[in-house]
Amino acid sequence: MAVAVLLLLLFACLPWSPGRAGGESQAGFAGIEFYGSSQITRRELEQALGLKPGARLAQIARAVDRLDRKLTGRRLQATVEIVEGSPQEIFVAVDLPDGQGAAAPTRRLRSPRHVAVSSEKPFLLLGELEARLEKLRCEGRPWSETMRSGLKYYSDEPANQVVEQMTQMVPFMRDELIAVTESDPDPARRKQAIDLLNWAGSIPDTTRRLIPSLDDADRDVRAAAARYMFSRFELLPDDFPYDSLTDSFSRMLMRPSHQDRSKALYCLRALAGQHPELLARVAALDGERIKTIYDLTAIPSIKSVCGQLLALTANPPRPRRPARAGSGGPPDAGF
Repeated sequence: MAVAVLLLLLFACLPWSPGRAGGESQAGFAGIEFYGSSQITRRELEQALGLKPGARLAQIARAVDRLDRKLTGRRLQATVEIVEGSPQEIFVAVDLPDGQGAAAPTRRLRSPRHVAVSSEKPFLLLGELEARLEKLRCEGRPWSETMRSGLKYYSDEPANQVVEQMTQMVPFMRDELIAVTESDPDPARRKQAIDLLNWAGSIPDTTRRLIPSLDDADRDVRAAAARYMFSRFELLPDDFPYDSLTDSFSRMLMRPSHQDRSKALYCLRALAGQHPELLARVAALDGERIKTIYDLTAIPSIKSVCGQLLALTANPPRPRRPARAGSGGPPDAGF
């Protein structure tokens, strides 16, 4: 239980989102998280941002806009994210790949087309739910999420009334929603479909069919799939394709964004805690990368989860069940 609580806290270290639970933040600027190249230096980034320690979110957002314009002017393709490192700390994460080395592949849509579904009402209800949670945030009224048999509920009763309507429809549309995640060319619609699957049930099969979404071309779609899975790992059976899941999170860890990096780390840590037989695979695929992130990161919670993974892979606990056939050495990460 203690490990699960810790991982839930670590998973909160996400890119800043105005829809996050809680009221107006009092957090201040704590520094830059930089995974960079020879094309720009940390000092240049700091000068471009022009932020003093403790600067508030509005100042940080304006500074990030300036930085984006500067990088665009220099024709540098970077991922810049505002990241809540803790309730008191906000970081600016900058990923600026050199273009060297193998990039993580992205999946192709199965049959690219607008996927029509039997009813658009669940998508409208999802919009109502998101609007309700945003209203609570703007009013400074904190809310929380809970899981009941793998379905997501909230501490806010009006939000749960919307959820109850979705639970009457979404389970019967599960295959249609998965088809949207597989084939619809609109990334926003793919993400919404994944969000709706929070109320679809059939957790093992839904999770298995969402594994390809961890390699989606869109960062927010990948993040939605990781969020869906993270709180449901304990509901997966022993014969689940954990090797394939681990490999997908390993590719996610390669991607140049804090959102991908953080979610991959937390999910790998959660999987390793529940299935120690996966640690050899994690060490082979990700050991060097995790060590690099541990050395470079400025965010305490990221350093913590990296340290846990490094400690586990260096001294793995005894597996609680025999390793499955075929779970030996790592496959080609660029499938």
